[in-house]
Amino acid sequence: MSMKVSILIRQSYPLNRQLDASAGELVLKKIEGMGVEVKTRYSPDGIITEEDQDGIDTFKGFKKGDEVVDSDMVVFAIGIKPRDDLAVSSGIKTAEGGGIEVGDDLQSSADGVFAIGECASWRGNVSASSSMSEPLLIFSSTA
Repeated sequence: MSMKVSILIRQSYPLNRQLDASAGELVLKKIEGMGVEVKTRYSPDGIITEEDQDGIDTFKGFKKGDEVVDSDMVVFAIGIKPRDDLAVSSGIKTAEGGGIEVGDDLQSSADGVFAIGECASWRGNVSASSSMSEPLLIFSSTA
């Protein structure tokens, strides 16, 4: 049995919060080079179901307009949320959407405490997808 794997992504390239456009295009080409179909700027507007022998609706795929994308399995990769629980419990200032607030020098609100990477919020931005609003849909169907 062969398996067709596809990625549906709302953005124009994968990892758009971590990579700039040229690096994202390199990742996209590498994924496609592995035989994976990637549909960019793709946001399904519905799902396809089929009633099974017990009368239960079973997921069968996605649709966008007239296009149907069959699927047997779906994995949602919806990002990560900054781990700032230690900072919160220590009284260090955190951003509303998550992440330790830092200045241009990466200094937090506590003297001598610095943060960088996915736990930090710099100028209101977190390198992680703290809102978790941009899912990446990975699915497969038997070919």
